[in-house]
Amino acid sequence: YLSSDLIKGIGPVYAARITKKFGSKCIDIILNDPERLTEVEGIGKKRAKMIAEAVRRAFSEQAALQKLAALLFDYGFGIGTVKRIWRKYGDKAFEIVKNNPYLLAEEVWGIGFVTADRIARAQGIAADDPRRIEAGILYALQNSADDGHCFLPKHELVKGAAAILGVDEEKVESMLTNLVIKEKVITDNDRIYLPWLHVAETSSADIIASLMSGEGRVHITMAESLVNEAQRELGIDYTDEQRRACVDAFLKKVLVITGGPGTGKTTILKAIIFMAKRLGISVKLAAPTGRAAKRLEEATGESAQTIHRLLKYNPGLEKFEYNRSNPLPVDMLILDEVSMVDVVLFWRVLQAMPMGGNLVLVGDADQLPSVGPGMVLRDLIASKVVPVVRLTKIMRQSEEGLIVLNAHRVLKGFMPIVRNKPDDDFFMEVKTEPEDAQRSVVDFVTKRIPKRFGFDPVREIQVITPMHKGRCGARELNEILRDRLNPNARSSNLPFAVGDKVMQITNNYELGVFNGELGIVKATNGEDEIIVSFDFGDVVYDSSYFNQLQLAYAITVHKSQGSEYEAVVLPLLTEHYVMLARNLLYTAITRAKKLLVVVGTYKALAIAVRNDRPVKRYTALAERISKVLAGREH
Repeated sequence: YLSSDLIKGIGPVYAARITKKFGSKCIDIILNDPERLTEVEGIGKKRAKMIAEAVRRAFSEQAALQKLAALLFDYGFGIGTVKRIWRKYGDKAFEIVKNNPYLLAEEVWGIGFVTADRIARAQGIAADDPRRIEAGILYALQNSADDGHCFLPKHELVKGAAAILGVDEEKVESMLTNLVIKEKVITDNDRIYLPWLHVAETSSADIIASLMSGEGRVHITMAESLVNEAQRELGIDYTDEQRRACVDAFLKKVLVITGGPGTGKTTILKAIIFMAKRLGISVKLAAPTGRAAKRLEEATGESAQTIHRLLKYNPGLEKFEYNRSNPLPVDMLILDEVSMVDVVLFWRVLQAMPMGGNLVLVGDADQLPSVGPGMVLRDLIASKVVPVVRLTKIMRQSEEGLIVLNAHRVLKGFMPIVRNKPDDDFFMEVKTEPEDAQRSVVDFVTKRIPKRFGFDPVREIQVITPMHKGRCGARELNEILRDRLNPNARSSNLPFAVGDKVMQITNNYELGVFNGELGIVKATNGEDEIIVSFDFGDVVYDSSYFNQLQLAYAITVHKSQGSEYEAVVLPLLTEHYVMLARNLLYTAITRAKKLLVVVGTYKALAIAVRNDRPVKRYTALAERISKVLAGREH
């Protein structure tokens, strides 16, 4: 106890000496007769006083923590959440929970407005209390950000917040004005932003415009000559659109390269890297997730990392080491899977770009937009001022088989070709009832695919589903697949067992693990710690972070973005009709490398193919880039 991290400043050596000298009476002596500590070798009066103060402080903190836990346990909080609140506020936590629990929703991860409101109402805070209304407005805005919006129109925010709070719109309008004065929200032409989103969007537009104003790195004749050399050295015959992408990467300071599967995006990157090396230009490669970075590395033969690791987040300083005042030491940055990058992460990248550097942005604009706010890739293209090369010719159709062909068919609004021949890579098993489809999905993962193709059911086969709920939703499938694939789960007292496939569902800068990373639980330590093995290494989670992990035997299509799997099993039923859309189906199909099995109905497939409704997100990045560049030209 004395040498634990609960008590600062003693350490194992002095703890051992004190315990050896006084035995079980040591705590009593430290608290009530600290001068006796000078009887221990190496401890003088000054150190004795310091040790006594450290132990008293630890006792006081533990008593306060117990008091906080007793209060919060009544509201259904687990010890992990209590610890998070304590870490944030220390000995002020109890008073904050009692006096203004809405601060928890604003400042502590994992505690939402609904939970804070339950505590507040139980303590007599009125429905029209200004603190409650302000918290409700911020909650409505945060909800919209979680749905991918960068802002909400004022009338929509007021109406939505009033409905959540059960109060008049006039009261919401009044408190919204207060929030503007306090700078907790930003108003911009009737658009209401959370401050961090307004900064991210406006600053991104400014930096893009600044980057684009730079001179090209080489003359066009030199660039074309280098493409010819790359063709000879790499043994690749580039199409006209691929050649243009290679040349523009050096003529333009910012370039977007977009295209579907099989259109040669990776082939272009190989040439760009080759050309950069010939010119003595330094290049770094990055992608939003660990899996996407690994794929990029395997495809190009060059080192690649996640954006967060590239920018080097420093948990102690709570900021990225590479930023506006300390730019990346690189001449050219290539970002892959940009459709996954939200506006905040994009802003962080732009802040770290050296002026005069080249930025090459690669992605598939037809994929689902990022989980986080914004539609960066689509907005860059929609701005009509950022240089774009759109790849349209499928380069590897014959060797890829039906997966690539069907992805492009779906994109054009045609039904996929289903033959179910032994050598195909795209299969469909018709099941109309959710219960039957569920059994079939489980059977494919646990028996049929491993037996026929030899794929590992945990590491190489991935169930991707449109929704969390339902018989074929991620939640239910996870429980069944876990039971079948991980016998350790039955005897585990923890939410996760050794061997479980898990996914990180939010960015954790302290642990250095980020949203969408997939791992396997490697070990457990007692009842409050697990070790998860990721592609980049092992991470230790204490119980306060367990709720940042989810089982990942089955994941949603949104969570699968940026990853590829040897085999994908995709349940597709009309019970998912709310989510059935063309870009969702297209994204799911393009996750499969060697095998895709659809389980469900042709009706559900047809609904998804027909439903080409554009994703509506409130974002103004495209408009801002256009305006900033237009202003600079004049």
